[in-house]
Amino acid sequence: MRKIILTTMLAFILLVFSGILVTQAMAETKTVKYKVTSYITKMEAIPVFDVKGHVIGVFERRGVVVSETGEVAAYLMRATFDLTKRHGPVQGYSQFTYKDGSTTVVKWQYILWKSPESKLGFIEGEGKYTKGTGRFKGIKGTVFFIGRFITPYSKETKGDLYVEATSTYTLPSQ
Repeated sequence: MRKIILTTMLAFILLVFSGILVTQAMAETKTVKYKVTSYITKMEAIPVFDVKGHVIGVFERRGVVVSETGEVAAYLMRATFDLTKRHGPVQGYSQFTYKDGSTTVVKWQYILWKSPESKLGFIEGEGKYTKGTGRFKGIKGTVFFIGRFITPYSKETKGDLYVEATSTYTLPSQ
């Protein structure tokens, strides 16, 4: 009797495990390139008392995402920064909201830096999907991106930013 129960349990475990493997194998990996334009809608920065030009703070950006297929999404980003003379780490979250109501959320980090030739900054970073809703429910994957500022942050220009990104992700099988 014990042997039958153990054999049945082992068969059940193997069946479940093979089902998981088949499901994962059936999940399709997609790579999508997209472009984001955004500007700062809110920002709060406070000086740090160690060296001149050192600030920490939070900010929010809003904008538009356009994928290589032409799909458009609203963009919302919230982040923190720790910059010395406009150079340093930035980290936060971005949310894309699509026409059908589906969303994706990416947790990311980047380094803000300036080249000697330009008064405007550049960014380079990476992130991971942390959530998806609607057709993106269960999304897993990564995002790599580079970007450049088009205008500086001021009352008039709000730090317009242009980013090119490559996203590689999988969705659970339906």
